[in-house]
Amino acid sequence: MRSIVLPISSLFFAIALLCVGYGLLMSLVGIKLQAFGASSTLIGLVNASFFLGGVFSLLTAIKIISTVGHIRSFSVFAALLTFASLGHTLTDSVFIWGFFRMLSGYSLYSLLLIIESWINEKTTSTHRSQVLSIYTVIFYLSISGGQLLLNIPDHNGSLLFILAAMFVSISLIPISMTKISEPKVENVKTMSIPKLYGIAKLAIVSSFAGGLLVGGFFTMAPVYAKAAGFSNEFISIFMSTALFGALIAQWPIGWISDRLGRKIAIFAVAIIGAIASMLLWFLGEDIHILYMSVFILGISIFAIYPLSLARGNDTTDENANAVEISRALLMTYGIGSFVAPAIIGPFMNLFGNESIFLFFACVSLALAIYALTKDRVPFDERSVFVSVPTTSSTILAEFDPRQDEDWVQEKKENINEEEVWLEPASQEEEKTS
Repeated sequence: MRSIVLPISSLFFAIALLCVGYGLLMSLVGIKLQAFGASSTLIGLVNASFFLGGVFSLLTAIKIISTVGHIRSFSVFAALLTFASLGHTLTDSVFIWGFFRMLSGYSLYSLLLIIESWINEKTTSTHRSQVLSIYTVIFYLSISGGQLLLNIPDHNGSLLFILAAMFVSISLIPISMTKISEPKVENVKTMSIPKLYGIAKLAIVSSFAGGLLVGGFFTMAPVYAKAAGFSNEFISIFMSTALFGALIAQWPIGWISDRLGRKIAIFAVAIIGAIASMLLWFLGEDIHILYMSVFILGISIFAIYPLSLARGNDTTDENANAVEISRALLMTYGIGSFVAPAIIGPFMNLFGNESIFLFFACVSLALAIYALTKDRVPFDERSVFVSVPTTSSTILAEFDPRQDEDWVQEKKENINEEEVWLEPASQEEEKTS
């Protein structure tokens, strides 16, 4: 393991520092806007602009990186993210904050693209699964660390923005000092979402639902907590509890989905998410139930996107390329993340701040019902589950070890036939996507 990690350790240090700053900034914006007295609708629109910038990055950033190189591009996007972070301290205008959020989203997703393409280039196919697991753990722990920084007293209202900018800026150091040669970035075609929907309907719907839930949680849950009168210390623990649930659930959910199939796994996590959301909606005033429920919510909603990728990779359509499928699912997930705060904001205005969890419950139940209408993919035709971060670039699709058919078959051989539960009697039955 040491020989795998050490050559790319500078990239892991960079992503850790970057995600600490990102994690702090993601919750901080909603909290500050709530303190300014902005309506939930306006806060939702400002937060939606972050993901709009992310979608623009998925479409355009690769051209910039391929033109000027990785190190220069990283410096440019880190400078822009630092500028946007500090810009929040200069004005109370929600419209200007919306611009800063869009710039932040564009810069962050571009930075992730640079780091992930570097890791992809320097990791052999044999070690991709291990490196991706390490990357996922670093991502969740760093985001949680950023949330915990909300505990630092901020008497003048600008300290935490400055701190977020400092972490982004310092991520430049390991990148600038790296001796790793720059990879070539090629612009790979992305399958259209309507075309993929015709091939893997459950994958597309799950990916969109995952974007609605995770994007909505990251951006609007701190707004709910602040409006309910909770302290920054509580909000940081509240958000970190969900992220901890997300991290520890990756392996068991993947283990179950490889044996029961993606349909049942998606149905199960959606039902669990709906139950947790209803508990938060009805009994959220009890602090113990609140922590328990948000932990369970983290287990469920953060698993949906990786499960959608696994379902997409289960497809056997000869015209479907694994990288194209993953990129289309990432785009769908990004659109869901963009739409979520724009919908949840007015929802909270109309039905109260607690209705954010009613929204989560409705989305989860709708996904569970939709999953029931789809057939299970037989074990022989499935791929395998791989843990991935919920925030990533299009390059991560190329980094996915499931592109290696030999690796997939080796993993499947490790699954005992006795452990493949509830398998249909006939492997030849026709299935729908």
